[in-house]
Amino acid sequence: MSDPSNQSQQLKSSFSFCPKCCSPGPTILNDRQLLCPACGFQYFFNCAAATGAFLFFKDQLILAVREREPKAGYLDVPGGFLDFNESAEEGLQREIQEELHLHVASLRYFMSAPNDYEYGGVPYKTMDLFFIGYLENVEGIKAADDVRDFVFISPESLDPQRFAFDSTRKAFLCLLAMRKA
Repeated sequence: MSDPSNQSQQLKSSFSFCPKCCSPGPTILNDRQLLCPACGFQYFFNCAAATGAFLFFKDQLILAVREREPKAGYLDVPGGFLDFNESAEEGLQREIQEELHLHVASLRYFMSAPNDYEYGGVPYKTMDLFFIGYLENVEGIKAADDVRDFVFISPESLDPQRFAFDSTRKAFLCLLAMRKA
């Protein structure tokens, strides 16, 4: 997790002008709220919803290799941020299609975990919703969108430190524990 004082500093440097009236020096309160003393504009920093899937083909986990920052080159589960008016399941299906050109008929909710996601120097808090899916075939699989490549790997042989994000690492460790039970 990120250091709250560091997050406050990042927010202050990212928002040095009010987004509504362009006055300098909006105040960041409680690391969650931007307040402009000039016009009274208030903005609350809430978490963004994202999804990811632990996809299995036979006994192998299919993981994406990230193309872009943050954490380019690290492993990640297929998934991403939800669009407006999209359910978690719809958004995850869309992301899997965009990133790997796969359709997963059935996804089962697994767990959620909070995450810190820094993009363009701005810290974002996310709530990552993880699902599990099983594929009958992987015909047509292809890395696309923000995925550089993909790997098939036995979950038991995977070093969790290869994952890009803490939330995915936490969910993966829970997945391993579930598989051992």
